[in-house]
Amino acid sequence: MLLLKRSADQHCGGLWSLPGGKIEHGELPQAAAVRELHEETGLSGTNWQCLGTFSYPYPDRLLNFTLFRCICVDVMQLEAENTFAWVELNALADYPMPEANRALTDMLISAVHCR
Repeated sequence: MLLLKRSADQHCGGLWSLPGGKIEHGELPQAAAVRELHEETGLSGTNWQCLGTFSYPYPDRLLNFTLFRCICVDVMQLEAENTFAWVELNALADYPMPEANRALTDMLISAVHCR
């Protein structure tokens, strides 16, 4: 799994998170996921699968997520702006993440084990 380190000026800066971002006006969730993956990493994914939706309340904001997974075949194209790490699912706990992202990784692990 690809993790990106959040820059210091972002919400929860310095922690690890999944690639992703905000849906633009009129954009469908999967189209936003495809766009965000490419913008943040230069990668393209195939075999996109929606794993579900999730909301997480922070004291100052409510975040709504639609979690997707995909396969990135040509990872040599990776051009991340921030520090990145390829992480085995069983090692995710070793990477400090925002609380909301920790819940998302739990959803991802459950989806992988249900296949």
